[in-house]
Amino acid sequence: MKGITILPLALLFLSAGVVKSQAPVTDTDVAASLQSMIGSNKTLIDKQQKTLDALDALDQAAQDLKTFAKRS
Repeated sequence: MKGITILPLALLFLSAGVVKSQAPVTDTDVAASLQSMIGSNKTLIDKQQKTLDALDALDQAAQDLKTFAKRS
């Protein structure tokens, strides 16, 4: 019974020595990361908009083709 209660405590103390501290994050690091994400998102949104425009043009061409096919 005593070994069961000591084991969790021993594991807790042994694992505490493995934890490493991290360098503090500065505001400039956060700002640089956010600017990078904003740039990446803008590029992605522009690419998606071009794809949507191409799909709209393709849809319009399909509608025109259906219209011309009905006239024949």
